[in-house]
Amino acid sequence: MSLRQLAKRVDVSASFLSQVEQGKCQPSLETLTRIARALEVKTEYFLRDEEKTTKEVLELRLPNQLKYLSVVANLVTEACGVHHISRKDREDILLAVDEACTNIIKYAYEVGLLEHFTVRVTFDPGVVTIGCEDEGKPFNPLDEIHFEHGDSVEGKDWGGLGIFLIKKVMDSTEYHYAADRGNCLTLVKRVSYSGGGET
Repeated sequence: MSLRQLAKRVDVSASFLSQVEQGKCQPSLETLTRIARALEVKTEYFLRDEEKTTKEVLELRLPNQLKYLSVVANLVTEACGVHHISRKDREDILLAVDEACTNIIKYAYEVGLLEHFTVRVTFDPGVVTIGCEDEGKPFNPLDEIHFEHGDSVEGKDWGGLGIFLIKKVMDSTEYHYAADRGNCLTLVKRVSYSGGGET
């Protein structure tokens, strides 16, 4: 079967399939499933190789100052672009990371105390995981939600709004305290991909 014939069966452009073949972009799970069906193989045939080769971990350790939020934002934006994360998912991830890091910078340590925090971004096939860690006082931000779905922000206490937004845009949010790492907040987002010619 030629590349053009496969593209027609899968309903994507031949140029997009060529980019996938060369490792320049990643198809969504839906598109990957259509490719597998067209080639009469199981989807797992492709995912096994993906899991071995495409995992990537990026890590930043930064001072707890608001001016460094732009550094985090630039890293996340560029890395999501390299991995062809869709625009909507990229915006959701950026919002969640910004809110989580802002909470750490403002509340993890005593005012005026210069400390550090760590942001770890892990790219797995179809999933982006954000880890935010600080060595401030033990504190679970997920307990601070004062908003419910459908609530109006008018006339309400703003406490917990950032965490509410994080939980709204991410698929999973978990907190634990580790003696050697401090507060550990983990955010997980199932993502779709964008790429030239994908429909």
